[in-house]
Amino acid sequence: MSETDCSRNLKLLYLYTIFLNSIFLLPIIIPFYRDELGLTFHDFLIGESVFAVVVILCDVPAGYLADRWGRKKTLILGAGLLAASYALLALATGFWSALLAQGAIGVGIATVSGANSALLYDTLLSQGREGEYRRREGFRFALQLYSCSLACVAGGYLYAINHHLPLILEVILISCGAIVACGFVEPPRHKHISEHHPLKDIRDTLIYVLHGHREIAGIVLLMVIVFSTTKICMWGIQAYADALHIPEIYNGWIISAVMLCGAISGHVGHKILPNLRGQQALQGLIIMLVVALLVAGLSMSVVGIIALGLEAFVYGFGMPRAQEAINNLVDSSRRATVLSTANLATSLGFIPLSQMVGFVTDHADISTALITYAGVLAVLAVIAKLITLKRNRPLA
Repeated sequence: MSETDCSRNLKLLYLYTIFLNSIFLLPIIIPFYRDELGLTFHDFLIGESVFAVVVILCDVPAGYLADRWGRKKTLILGAGLLAASYALLALATGFWSALLAQGAIGVGIATVSGANSALLYDTLLSQGREGEYRRREGFRFALQLYSCSLACVAGGYLYAINHHLPLILEVILISCGAIVACGFVEPPRHKHISEHHPLKDIRDTLIYVLHGHREIAGIVLLMVIVFSTTKICMWGIQAYADALHIPEIYNGWIISAVMLCGAISGHVGHKILPNLRGQQALQGLIIMLVVALLVAGLSMSVVGIIALGLEAFVYGFGMPRAQEAINNLVDSSRRATVLSTANLATSLGFIPLSQMVGFVTDHADISTALITYAGVLAVLAVIAKLITLKRNRPLA
């Protein structure tokens, strides 16, 4: 791969990121389910669980596909699947069709997940520039959040014009992303990929992550705790705003502000505590999340929305560091698969944790749910620390 090809890939990957992350639907998805499909918030959470299960089932095979079939083809396929999935949601008429659409979105997300980061790292590695990965991955995450932030503001106004307009524009932009991906140059591999049966290769990768490589196992465990919580906080903001009787028209602005915070942290995060890496960074972020949940649960005010909004900073600051740690420990022949395995574990952790928050919210209120979850998160952090220490103890 030439320097020109490297620069081309970087520019196209940033453009691809913008197109796929202009999610106009995000701030108005609950009103859409209610107004157009006659569904409740609980129905939506069921759909989110289906989405998470589909991601769990497809994430590692999708990473394997990227490793064997190629990053470029996988990213084209992922964008095509996402465009078709959002079109399916726009055509949904009730619970089951919406459930099908959310499952299809999960397939598309799983297909893209891991392949984009792997394309970036291998592109830089081909020119001996892998030291730039954290900065460029942080910028890519910032672009995700900038795009989503602007789309959130627009989404509220588009919804006021026509309830289906946000989905229509989203399908168009994601389709443009698929076209952009056609211009990628496939980066070279730096290790021959052995010819194994796909299921055996995936099984070996799971064993490699969970048992054969202590550093990666510890990072994956902490990623589950941190990034499951950021997703719970993201959806919790809408429930929290509803409890404060904030009109839904402001949802887009609130979520946009949160995304902007995350974008800034992703953009300049590599300059903040640059020596804080891997497990140490994730452990510090867990403490921040526990404090934020307690503040939100105890205050029940605008301050609580700000506290929950810190999840975007945690995501933008923490994800590039976690992925960099994995990239530095894994060769390119299985890098996308391992990254997808980490995403799989995070989706798996999200299911029971989110259901617990939903259960407490239904039977008490959002304040009690957040305080309870803060306690659970603190316990999980201690358990993760103990397991990590045990795994890092040298063998006799």
